[in-house]
Amino acid sequence: MDFYIEKANTCQRKEFLNILRYWNMHHIPSVEMEDFDFECYYVAKVENKIVGLSGYKILNEKQGKTTLLVVLPEYLGSGIGKALQLKRLEVMYKKGIKSVITNSDRKETIVWYKKHFEYKEIGKIKKLISFGENDVDYWTTLEMNLDEYMKAKDKKEKFKEEYKKENESYPITPYQPLIINVALTGIVPNKSLNKYVPVSIEEIVNDAILVHDLGASIVHIHARDKDGVMTNDARYYEEIISRIKKERPELICCATTSGRNGQSIEERSEVLDIIGLGKPDMASLTLGSLNFISGASINDIDTVTELAFKMKEKNIKPELEIFDAGMINLAKYLERYEIIDGVKYFNILLGNLNTASGTIKDLAHIYTSLPKNSIWSAGGLGQFQLPINIASIVAGGNVRVGIEDNIYYDNEKKILASNKLLVQRLVNITEQLSREIAKPSNVKEKLGLKINE
Repeated sequence: MDFYIEKANTCQRKEFLNILRYWNMHHIPSVEMEDFDFECYYVAKVENKIVGLSGYKILNEKQGKTTLLVVLPEYLGSGIGKALQLKRLEVMYKKGIKSVITNSDRKETIVWYKKHFEYKEIGKIKKLISFGENDVDYWTTLEMNLDEYMKAKDKKEKFKEEYKKENESYPITPYQPLIINVALTGIVPNKSLNKYVPVSIEEIVNDAILVHDLGASIVHIHARDKDGVMTNDARYYEEIISRIKKERPELICCATTSGRNGQSIEERSEVLDIIGLGKPDMASLTLGSLNFISGASINDIDTVTELAFKMKEKNIKPELEIFDAGMINLAKYLERYEIIDGVKYFNILLGNLNTASGTIKDLAHIYTSLPKNSIWSAGGLGQFQLPINIASIVAGGNVRVGIEDNIYYDNEKKILASNKLLVQRLVNITEQLSREIAKPSNVKEKLGLKINE
């Protein structure tokens, strides 16, 4: 809710009394409350309507007193009361006030003052007329050390924010902007299965540009040759990546080093030798062997280690792919020997027949087992894609999405997916959850990647 605080003026007397009437505090002037000194009052407004007010009084050169603090009932819990209180405290502090007296007759308000502003009870005063709570005939007098509070305020607010990040669940602790990683084409999908699968260099580049403009920060790239068949030929990758970077220089390009179809280590690492504009920012590193329905992906420890070494030598960030919790152990092994270091980026891929299931239970077990200083995304294969994406968004992770993992838009397999449709759906869901979409430049900074000048 948007509101603002401003100085009160004498023309607002009628509005003051109308708001105070809600709380039986409109008997002004009276023996209980002297008339308004508008020089010492502030109002809170929403769309130019007064919805709350607060005042203060200087008792002597060291001590001040709050007078009224009220907010219309429908705006309680919006932060308006706290803002009005802070405003008058700041004004009194600038005037040299060291301590502040406040009277209240509401139990919840007394607790609120103690919790947020470190007041202490110092006594009680009998009411002279009916004012405020009808069934309470006395005021509880509170006092705060304004000088100590203001000096420690920033430090305590910082502690609260850090505590929330460490201990509170989302969205009490604010979400980090969502990183969208799009697996554009993969090895298996083809035009006979889905006409929207990008196969040619032109199609892959165009899809990369499109998903970037929708909100993607990373594109996961598999190259195809002129016949639409997967290839390790670095020339194809160099052309794809250089053309993407000419159009969208901030977009992070991640090249595959897939272990499927029996490629040698030399074939798999060819893409890592590219220099210049076509050099990938990241490269996939699958942390273990596994079986797909279409065949095996062979990733023995020596091969993974050799690829990781080469990525480090070439200053290419590994995209650490894990399909099972056990694969995390190899990531920790590589980090222990400083073969990978710094911020680690993990893709958690669930729902394959031979590895971890596409369930929230499996996702939670894996992402909570990751080593420190890790950023993680999650995706599901086939019909598990959307549920795992949503679970990851809610859990504070990031997402991998794209035609490589899922060629259908719906579970009934009646609507063909496109990378555009898949990304747009996630952007809409994320916005509904009031979570921001990450910008590629911010993701590069988080991952320690080179930022374009």
